[in-house]
Amino acid sequence: MFKKNPDWLGLVEMKVEGDHLESFINQCVANKVVLSEIRRTSRGDKLQATIRISDVKSLRKVAKETNVSVRFGRRRGFYVIRWLGQRRFGFVFGALVFCVLLILLSQMVWRIDIEGASPGIEHEIREWATEVGLEPGQPQWQLPPEAEIQQRVTEEVPGATWIGVERRGTSYHFHVVEQHLAEEEEHVDPRNLVAAKNGVIRDIFVEHGSAEVSLNTYVERGDVLVSGRIGREESDEDEREEIAAIGEVRAETWYRGTIALPFKISGEVFTGERTRSLALQMFGEEWLFWGQNAERLYENYESETTQLYIPLYFVDIPLPIERTSYDEKVIVERSYEEDELIEIAKHLGQRQLLRSLASDAEVISANILQEQTDNGKVKLSIHYEVEEDIAIEAPITQGD
Repeated sequence: MFKKNPDWLGLVEMKVEGDHLESFINQCVANKVVLSEIRRTSRGDKLQATIRISDVKSLRKVAKETNVSVRFGRRRGFYVIRWLGQRRFGFVFGALVFCVLLILLSQMVWRIDIEGASPGIEHEIREWATEVGLEPGQPQWQLPPEAEIQQRVTEEVPGATWIGVERRGTSYHFHVVEQHLAEEEEHVDPRNLVAAKNGVIRDIFVEHGSAEVSLNTYVERGDVLVSGRIGREESDEDEREEIAAIGEVRAETWYRGTIALPFKISGEVFTGERTRSLALQMFGEEWLFWGQNAERLYENYESETTQLYIPLYFVDIPLPIERTSYDEKVIVERSYEEDELIEIAKHLGQRQLLRSLASDAEVISANILQEQTDNGKVKLSIHYEVEEDIAIEAPITQGD
């Protein structure tokens, strides 16, 4: 069922003072004056509420009958916009016409950008775009979808492996990947692969070169893992060929870390509740015409305000409208048992360790060496076994 006077048409805040507030509220109900957001003072002789602007006339009659004082405050809703329109009709009409023109212009194509293309390919793409009607001044609603444009330009313009098409506001962007012949590999000086740290070899992969270690062998930092000298070992050193050794040697390595965590942890978390509002900024004032103020809904929240824009050719035109998002937050405190906190510390220390290693490193195990509890915290000394690639490049020297 539709309301005769929905709230969005206009609301007004008011303060009521008097000795007969109960009678005032009862008379409002009897006269179908809807009160919302009612807040009463501790003394009981004042209250604040919000009513529809269409009920103001009836409210004045009720206030007179119950001998209470009513003061009206901030107004919000469509009524405010209508009131401004009546007082400043010429200005509002001109602003509306201006907005309509801006919206119309924002739906036109004003620029075509081409990235990653040589001058020849760029010229071909611009000629193709002109043939299909994709040029400055063309209405966007008369153009095919971006996916269709991308498929056609990739098929019909030679010399490019792939052409991506993206629309950003009033401009179209072409991202070009041209066809290139494979370049010759750069010359690399002969080299060995040596151990970057101590460890026990777990896996060996040699693409070029000769493996100098075997599985389950303990190596120390600087030991040669893959030699860049190839050929029979019994051959003279001058007869063996020197190349750039390429490969991967994974080994088990060891690290020790210390981490401390409290038994009680508190912090702010989002509840998932969110509300939004739109406010009109004009003549130094702000009018909320859609949504609700989060101060009335949430005790603790985080807000983000952005201004609405209309994209044009060289610049985005700001509108006198701000959009605000409110996300509710609550403070949560959690207590952990010692066993649970130890597991958390292990995983946290493991993540911190992996951030300092190569992306292909893997933690095999984590063992607690020492545990200490003091001042509401648990402090752990943890030994980690890690499997990682320990091979690094090193020039071939005499005696390798």
